[in-house]
Amino acid sequence: MKRFSEQKALAAILYLAHKTGKIDMYALLKALYYADKYHFQQWGRTITGDTYHRLPFGPVPAKMYDMLKSVRGDGLWSRDLSDSLGFADHTTVIPKAKADLNRLSQTDIEKLDESFMERGQKNFDQLCEEAHEDPAFKRSQAGKMTEDDFAEDDLVLLEHLKETRENERYVQDWRFLPPQDKEAVC
Repeated sequence: MKRFSEQKALAAILYLAHKTGKIDMYALLKALYYADKYHFQQWGRTITGDTYHRLPFGPVPAKMYDMLKSVRGDGLWSRDLSDSLGFADHTTVIPKAKADLNRLSQTDIEKLDESFMERGQKNFDQLCEEAHEDPAFKRSQAGKMTEDDFAEDDLVLLEHLKETRENERYVQDWRFLPPQDKEAVC
């Protein structure tokens, strides 16, 4: 997956939190998961670049969860986000700032909206059941979920991932090759 972007993640969190003025943290994390997954399946990249972990209550975006916990006061994050987010109680996220929509593409917003529309009114039990039935969650092993899990059984996307990995290895190998000829210039 692409690198994590705190700015995009914060924009996505605030965008969803503004939908209702407050949002349950579990529902928020599940909406972010499905938006990232849907975007990856259609466009080959997630919105936030976060890493998802397979946990007992379903997939969880590791860094966005840490961001939220730091605002709540029971986690650590590299900077204070309390000017942007707050908590009405232990589980209810409230936005304190507007989402920076310049950080989100039109396709990002479409997938955030789609995910929110599908699960914005579901309760914890419904979201938990849905997460455990999710094909990507079922495919994943204990621990971190992978791009292959997100691809599910999409053969075209799986082939794209394979080619991307091969290209990344080729580029990485090429950068560290010593010059064969002292006069050769790359």
